[in-house]
Amino acid sequence: MKRIKEIKIKNFKAFQAEQIFAIDGKNVLVYGNNGAGKSSLFWALYTILQSSTKSIPEVQKYFEIFDEGNRSTHQSLKNVFVNENEDSYVKITSIDDDAVETTYTISHGTINTANPEIQELNLASDFINYKLLHNFYRGSHKQEVNLWPVFERDIFSLLTEGTQNWLEDIIKAETKDVPRTNGRIVSRGPRNIYEKKLSDLNDKIDTLLQEIETNANVFIKEHFYKGDDVIKLKLTFAKKFNFDLIKKKIWEEGKASLRHENLKIKLEVEIKEGENWKKISRVQSFLNEAQLTRIAISIRIGALRSRVQGTAFKILVLDDMLISLDMSNRMDIVRIILNKENKESLRYFDTFQKIILTHDKAFFNLIRRNTDDENWKYYKFLKDESKNEAPTIKEDPSELQKAQKELSEGEFEAVGNRLRRVAEDLLVQFDDPEMKKLDKEFEGLSKKLEKAMNKIITRSHQQFKQKFISDLEIEKLKKIKEDYNADGTLDQADKDKITATKQKVFDYLIELNETNDRKERLIKNTKEILDRIMNPASHGGGNPLYRAELVAAIESIKELKAYLNE
Repeated sequence: MKRIKEIKIKNFKAFQAEQIFAIDGKNVLVYGNNGAGKSSLFWALYTILQSSTKSIPEVQKYFEIFDEGNRSTHQSLKNVFVNENEDSYVKITSIDDDAVETTYTISHGTINTANPEIQELNLASDFINYKLLHNFYRGSHKQEVNLWPVFERDIFSLLTEGTQNWLEDIIKAETKDVPRTNGRIVSRGPRNIYEKKLSDLNDKIDTLLQEIETNANVFIKEHFYKGDDVIKLKLTFAKKFNFDLIKKKIWEEGKASLRHENLKIKLEVEIKEGENWKKISRVQSFLNEAQLTRIAISIRIGALRSRVQGTAFKILVLDDMLISLDMSNRMDIVRIILNKENKESLRYFDTFQKIILTHDKAFFNLIRRNTDDENWKYYKFLKDESKNEAPTIKEDPSELQKAQKELSEGEFEAVGNRLRRVAEDLLVQFDDPEMKKLDKEFEGLSKKLEKAMNKIITRSHQQFKQKFISDLEIEKLKKIKEDYNADGTLDQADKDKITATKQKVFDYLIELNETNDRKERLIKNTKEILDRIMNPASHGGGNPLYRAELVAAIESIKELKAYLNE
């Protein structure tokens, strides 16, 4: 397996001086206000991956100095406030299981991404932002939704056919222009051959849409509606490629509107009403924002699942894609992406190195509480919008890491406050691992500890029942207390089953005593330590809060975290 170990960005979009993200192969969560550089990170990653399919001049144009009078520089992504002679680049360093590192760079002078590793990463990765989802249903309320522009811009380019993506395959000779000789359109014979190629291409797109539709409907039913029939969607290639359309050279610059008028992927939705399905064609007029976003995400995931699955190097980058949803609907989607319910059908997401970007502080904190610093890196991007200055970017360590730093700096009381918050977050996550109790009433630490203990006891009881369900009749099972080997009413098979059950009971009792002792000690110690270090009387006046006690508290919280995560 490969992961991105480090990202370096200099003078690219919002970034100026070199910014290094030492992510060490972990997932990434970023909070930032508007204009702070979140989207710049999104596009830096997107651009370096896409560069693996482009020519050197096509990549160099992103690093030209912008000149309003020179159209060839209008695609420049170089920061507009830097000097002309300053370098601009994006670099990523990968690391594999053998700790072998490789660095890839795009800049005006260095481009080394035409490489199988980056090409694989590009083919397998996905990028989703709020604009992309909004594009699914932004049409006029008078019109049916046409998803051709979305597929052309955001989906076909991410699907692969061998070493070529679908968009490249669609644009190649068959749809760039019809066959011509000396500028004149060919005669009927060659035209028939050409039209057969167009028909095959249309059929190929039809087949892809059916696959995406199937994947999307399975996804929306299982993961948004708990297996119930509520919504189903249909994708139809309603307006297709034909000879008369292609002869207008539809891929030339300025012809996008012509393509979007004459090519159509129609989206239809059906809603279950009682035993019947009601068709809705103009979905943007009759469905709410949450329903529309769920449909859009299901189609995007349906397309994602239509791609190559086997690669071990891929990233999933999400930039405020849930901006228009309330917190409850957002968490439905985050539960899916993080696979909080550990569903087999969502293990696919576990293989991605995830990068989540948001401007919503509450959303950032909620995801953070339900992830951990062993697998995630956390950053804060901040920018004063009144100044033309680069954003301030800081790694935001976990609460436990902050407590350790405060301890080293002698901020003892701050350590105590922080450890209490860490314990509360751990217990909330343990009580609600699937993030479904967003609106519950406030509970104090003692109540949370009590609930955790009760849950542990209940879990032990359930494990006991599962472990000792026996196929023996109850009267035979009762003989476990007697000298059953001398009982002539039992055959040897029954005696063997009773012996095996007896041995399992003894083994389990030993294990239960060992683990229960640990459980009770952890819960009891956590409560006592936190009560003591949070009690001003214990460290005020002549009773200072000693460093050794805080060190013990930190180790106790670490042990509690390790146990609750088992």
